[in-house]
Amino acid sequence: MKDPAPPGEPKAIRTKEQGAAALMALPELQAWSALIEKNSGGKAHGGLLEYDPMPRKLNGKSYWQFSYVENSAESALRWESFLVSSSDDEILVEDASSDEVISLARWRREKHPSKRTAIDN
Repeated sequence: MKDPAPPGEPKAIRTKEQGAAALMALPELQAWSALIEKNSGGKAHGGLLEYDPMPRKLNGKSYWQFSYVENSAESALRWESFLVSSSDDEILVEDASSDEVISLARWRREKHPSKRTAIDN
C-alpha cells in the first residue's frame, strides 16, 4: 500500500482565461469599462493585460497576474492590478500605495472602487 501524497499546492481548477473572465465580471470592472467607453466617446476601452505569464506563488497558492487598464490607441494606462487564484475563487488586489496584497473585501471597504471615475483616483 502506498502512502498518500503529501499535501502540496492546491490543484488548478481555474484556467487563466476563466480567471480573466471572473475578474472582468466584477461589478467594479464592469462599471469602469462603461465609464471609460462613455468618457472617451468609444475611443478607449477597459480591459485586462497579463503582466506576468508565470503564476505568482503566495501563501502556497498560485495566482494569475492581471492589470486592469484603460486602453486607447496611444497607450494602456493601469488602473489596478489583481491576483486571481487558480485553485479557488479568490481574487486579491495589489495595493500600489502600500505595496501589499489585500483581499477584495478590504479593497472595496478601504479604496471605494465603485466611486472611482479616472485612472488617478
